[in-house]
Amino acid sequence: MLKSILTTVCISLLFLTFSCKSAKDISQTPEYQAAQRDLVNCQNDVERLKTQLQETEATLNSKDQTKGQLQGKINQLQDQLATTQRNLDMVSQQVQETSDDYGVWFRVQIGAYEQNQIDQSLQTTDQFALEGGDELQKIVLGRFRQYDEAKRLKDHLKTKGLKDAWIVSYKDGERVPIEAVKN
Repeated sequence: MLKSILTTVCISLLFLTFSCKSAKDISQTPEYQAAQRDLVNCQNDVERLKTQLQETEATLNSKDQTKGQLQGKINQLQDQLATTQRNLDMVSQQVQETSDDYGVWFRVQIGAYEQNQIDQSLQTTDQFALEGGDELQKIVLGRFRQYDEAKRLKDHLKTKGLKDAWIVSYKDGERVPIEAVKN
């Protein structure tokens, strides 16, 4: 048993001696020295690339944060825009509902006079209007969005004895033929 241990130790010592000697001899060759320089250069490149990777990751994280902040601002602005659009739509609808300059209106005309015209200062509300044009003064009553409402006023005036009452129409502030808007 001792003999086998001794043999193993001797073989190991021989192996170490030859391997160290050959490693020493190899380290003296120009190829080995060039490979060593390449290894050092590669290690330096790896360290430089690791630093660049860390910097790039930091930049990306910063950009992701900025992107998130900008997306939040975009969402906030879109919400504000939607709210403003709804408010604008409501105001536009209110203006259109109350202004002769928007949409379709119907009125009941009860006369058109060339002579004996009524003084314009007697026009008191939008329910009683004096319109000029074609050298005639036209007297109109009411202001309705629905044709049927104007028709009810016209029919009521006729039952009260006013024979000359008819419906006239307006679109966006201009008087137009009733056929053009009666739908």
